[in-house]
Amino acid sequence: MDKTERTKEEFERFMEIIQKRIKLIPYEEFKSFINKAEKFSPDTKDTEYLALALKFNCALWSNDKKLKTQDKVKVYSTEDLINELKK
Repeated sequence: MDKTERTKEEFERFMEIIQKRIKLIPYEEFKSFINKAEKFSPDTKDTEYLALALKFNCALWSNDKKLKTQDKVKVYSTEDLINELKK
């Protein structure tokens, strides 16, 4: 919430909108990938994202430079995606 610079009420409303548009994946559905992700995750805060990417065999969209230091999951920055769309 701090990073959004929104009030608590604005943030909660935003979260309501987001939750209507995205599917939340229960931990139980990807926990079998956690151990593998922990082995190559450059930051423990990213382990669950990497485990989800492994489960769904997909890339991640993140501007976190640390995530790009591993080579098991493709990570696209916003700039990478813009460049891909220009092709």
